[in-house]
Amino acid sequence: MTTRRLFVALFLLALFTMAVRETLDPDMWWHLRTGEYILQEGLPRQDIFSFTVPDHAWVTHEWLSQLFMWLVYQVGGLPGLIVVFAAIITLTFGLVYLCCDGRPYLAAFVVLLAAVASAITWGARPQMFNLLLTAVFVFVVEGVRSGRLGRRWFWLLPALTVLWVNLHSGYLLGVVLLATYVVGEAAEQWLGGRFPGRGTTTTTRPHLDSQSIRTLALATGASFLAALLNPSGYVIWIYPFETLGSSAMQAYIQEWQPPDFHFAIFWPFAALFFLGIVSWWAGYRAGGSAPAGSDVLLFLGTGAAGLLSARHIPLFAIVAAPIVCRSLWLALAGTRLERALLPTTRQKPPGRVLALANWLLLLLAVLGAALWTSSKIMANDAAIAERYPVAAVDYLQASGLASQPGYNQYGWGGYLIWRGLPVFVDGRADVYGDPFLFYYLQTFELADNWQEPLDDYQVAYVLMDRGSPLTTLLATSDAWREAYSDAQAQIFVRVP
Repeated sequence: MTTRRLFVALFLLALFTMAVRETLDPDMWWHLRTGEYILQEGLPRQDIFSFTVPDHAWVTHEWLSQLFMWLVYQVGGLPGLIVVFAAIITLTFGLVYLCCDGRPYLAAFVVLLAAVASAITWGARPQMFNLLLTAVFVFVVEGVRSGRLGRRWFWLLPALTVLWVNLHSGYLLGVVLLATYVVGEAAEQWLGGRFPGRGTTTTTRPHLDSQSIRTLALATGASFLAALLNPSGYVIWIYPFETLGSSAMQAYIQEWQPPDFHFAIFWPFAALFFLGIVSWWAGYRAGGSAPAGSDVLLFLGTGAAGLLSARHIPLFAIVAAPIVCRSLWLALAGTRLERALLPTTRQKPPGRVLALANWLLLLLAVLGAALWTSSKIMANDAAIAERYPVAAVDYLQASGLASQPGYNQYGWGGYLIWRGLPVFVDGRADVYGDPFLFYYLQTFELADNWQEPLDDYQVAYVLMDRGSPLTTLLATSDAWREAYSDAQAQIFVRVP
C-alpha cells in the first residue's frame, strides 16, 4: 500500500468517526414512528400523534426516509442508525472529495474543514439525504465540466430528483443548484467565454460548452417536473416555500436562525467562507483569471443562505469545497508546493517494510474507528437519558397519566411520540402551523392568559425542563401540584 492510498483511507476513516454520534436528534423519534405507521397503515394524510391538531393536514414529504429509518431500526436498532447514517455522511463528503482539485492532500484538508462546518446538523435524520444528493448533483455537474463524464450523465439528474423528492422536500435545492450552474455558465459564455490567464501556468478552469449548457438546462426543467412524482403531487412544489415563510419556525427553531459567531461551532463555516475569498484572490494573482460565473453564484448564494440560517451551512460546505480547492490549486500551479502535493512523476512502489508499516497503520486506524464507534453505541442509552425525560415518562406510564392530555416541552414531543404518548406539540412545526405554535408559546413564555391553552385542552399534567419559568410559576400556584421531579424534568398535575 502506498502512502497516498493510506492517506485517503485514513481521511475516509476520519470522516466516518466524525460522523458517528449518538441518536439525539429530537425529530428522529417521530420519524421512526411514522416509518412504522407507513409500513403498517400507509401514508398518513392528517396528524396522527397529537391530541391538539388531529384535523390538520400532514404533507409527509419525508415518507421514504422515514420508511428507510424504520427498516434500519428493525434490523439494527439504534446502533444500526448510528452506523448507517455515519456511512451516508462519509459517502457524501467522499463524493465532494472526488470533485476537488489537489487530491489527496489539499483536497482532504478543505473537505475536512467543510465537513466540520456542516457537522452541526449531522445525525440520524432525513436531512442527511439532502446532503448526499446535493453532493451527487455537484459530482455529476463538476464531472461533466471537467470532462471526466459525458453530458449524457445530466439525464441521470431527473431520475435522482424523483428519489430525492420522496426522501425530503429539500429536492428544490437540487433544482436551484442546477439552474444556478446553467445561469452562471451561460452568462459567462455570453459575456465572452473564458478569461485568459497570465503568467506561465497552464491551469484552466472547467466549463461547459454550449451543447452541455443546453442539455443541463433541459435536465433542470425535467428535474423540476419529475418532482411531481410523489404522493402529494403538485403540493410539493409549494411546500418548501410555506416552510421557509413560517415566522414561528424562523423565530423559535434554533437551526433556522442565523449562526451566532460567538459560538465556536460556527467558526469552521466562517473559516471556509474566508478561505474561499482568499483563494479567489490568490488564484487571480497567480493565473490572472477570475473565478467562473457559476462558482461565484454558487459560493455567494449558498454562503448567504448559510448566514441567514444555520440549517443551510452544510449546503454551502458541499458546494464551496470544490470551488475553494479549484482556486487554491490554480494559485499553486507551477510552484514547488504544487509539485510536493502532486508529483508529476509516477510514484515508485513502496518497499516491503514501508508497505507493511502502512498496512499496520491502517489496521490500527480501523481498530481505533471500531472502538470509537463501539464506545458511542455503548454510551447511547445514557446520552438519551441525559437529553430526554426517560424516567419522567416512566412515571407517567406507571401512574396512568400517559393516556391523558398533557402539556409538553416542544423538543421532547418526538420522544413522547416514541413512547406512545399523545402530545400537545412536537417537532412537526409544519403540521401545527404558525397560529397554533404561537398559541403553544403563550403558555411556554408566560404571556397574558398563559393558562388559556391548558384550560382549553383540559390539560391534566405539565411536563417541562426542571426549573423552567413555567414550572417555577406552577410551583407557586394553588391549582397545580408537583407530582414528579428529577434532575432533568418536573411534572405538575392539576389539583382536583
